Amino acid sequence: MSDKLHTLENSLHEIVRGYPFPVHWQVRDLATRQTVGEGEHEVLGAFSTRKVSVLLACLTLVKSGKLSLDDTYIIDDELKDGVQAGIMRHLSSGIELSLRDHLAQMMITSDNICTQVVFRAIGEVTGDALRWVNDYCVQVGMRDSLHREIFPRSAELEWSHSIESMTVTSAHDQALILERLARGSRHQEDAAFLGLTTQLCDTAIKLLSNLLTPMLGASLDWGRFAEKNGRGIRGLSQVGLLLDATDQPVASVAVFAESIPVEYRDGTPGRMRAQEMFVELGKAIESFYLDTNHVDAMKRQVVEPDYWGQEFGDLLYAVEGGRAVHDDMVFTFSGVGKLFFACTLAELESTTPGLFDDRIDIREHHRLNAYTGSLLHLNGSMCVTVDDAMHLMIGSGDGAATMALLEYFTARGIDIVEHGRRYVASLNSTTITGVEERSSGEGFTGTTTAADLLTLLRRVIEDDGRVKQWMSSVFEPDGLANALPGYGPHTVEHWTVSGWGRVKDHHKYQGRTSVLIIDRPRGPVGLAAHAPIGTQDVSVKFGSLGLAAYLRDS
Repeated sequence: MSDKLHTLENSLHEIVRGYPFPVHWQVRDLATRQTVGEGEHEVLGAFSTRKVSVLLACLTLVKSGKLSLDDTYIIDDELKDGVQAGIMRHLSSGIELSLRDHLAQMMITSDNICTQVVFRAIGEVTGDALRWVNDYCVQVGMRDSLHREIFPRSAELEWSHSIESMTVTSAHDQALILERLARGSRHQEDAAFLGLTTQLCDTAIKLLSNLLTPMLGASLDWGRFAEKNGRGIRGLSQVGLLLDATDQPVASVAVFAESIPVEYRDGTPGRMRAQEMFVELGKAIESFYLDTNHVDAMKRQVVEPDYWGQEFGDLLYAVEGGRAVHDDMVFTFSGVGKLFFACTLAELESTTPGLFDDRIDIREHHRLNAYTGSLLHLNGSMCVTVDDAMHLMIGSGDGAATMALLEYFTARGIDIVEHGRRYVASLNSTTITGVEERSSGEGFTGTTTAADLLTLLRRVIEDDGRVKQWMSSVFEPDGLANALPGYGPHTVEHWTVSGWGRVKDHHKYQGRTSVLIIDRPRGPVGLAAHAPIGTQDVSVKFGSLGLAAYLRDS
């Protein structure tokens, strides 16, 4: 190993040692083929990192002409059984997408409906999809990996579950396949080893480049990561390729964090600490390979769990029946415009029969005017109901779905802004100023206060209708819900809306706002919080506040 690479190894060891949970990792230098790592051959639950090999195994069938990226497949009810990951499970059956778009959703949101479609497509032309994928893994050198299932049935898993019946892998295997993918994007001989062409290798890297929940690349300044995540009940993982400023891959990376505590002794959420570690590792690797002046990732600010005695730093917040801090201060929607939009539409239902069954097409011009969401990376049009579009808007902050909804109301002659203003007329400090011209999944623009948001949440609780249903389907909850114990079906029941905290380039000046409804022994209560511009460690502060509110009377 070169002295230079030894320097990287020491740097990453130092970061990992700062966290109490086991971490297995490997970095592969693409220029020298040298590797550094720790516990990289440990066999672990793969969860959604398995989808990298599924993607490449599928693309080999495209290469051979047995499948086409333009083939279309319909989502039916059977595919929804037991699914906990992705956004398609909340939408109407009958939606039709190309194989390319199913692969995109499999990588962007880890959608397990789309993953099943991909396996179904592989099985139709090979006779046995799992055998095909496993044969592929063996041939490309992934000796620690074994695919045992189409998707893990998370609802049936306990925290202490065994991995013996699950799909397994290792940090070594994931870094290796990504290294070979990178080489395949440059050289036809390396692509042929993977059963692909250089163009299909480029396609795979592009599909890895739009992950909705990046962590290794969440805070990079000079390069970016094409990455895939994995999330289990007790662990998190990220695998990816570091790309330089010219989009050339320079290193492959795989990191698996296991047995993450729900809560640290200082009261901060364990998942927030793990996410912090991934960000730190990503920045350190960027600094090493791209010769940047290393700036440490934001270090944690310890936030005590007793929110009755501390103001959670810079947050403005209010807890129904509890503490309020500057709850009368006015701020921009910055994440909750979609909640006012949803409440307005729900009230419209009584005067507009059949509204939510109307169908709309989400097209290219909607994607061109969207900043957020997974649909902006799809191709062609997608036909959904108005109810589906609202699930996409609330569930994943989808800007393309939002633009399609705004166009729909204009075409129907419905002045949605005027309806919204009537709806908020009784809220003393809330103003709707208009609608988004380009969308971050907000719909409405305007200003409000934490006190008004609590009033709005009380309406949602008492109505117990569509808005609460939409709030229950948020994909990878951010904001106040991001640290609640568990994952998927094991997460405590909650209803939430938040600004998409992973968007770096749009509307940063507005800050971030989140709301949460949780069940207490005396019934459901609401929380609302806003982080003004410049607030540091927002995710930890939001998560700590939400977790403290849940733990107080649980």
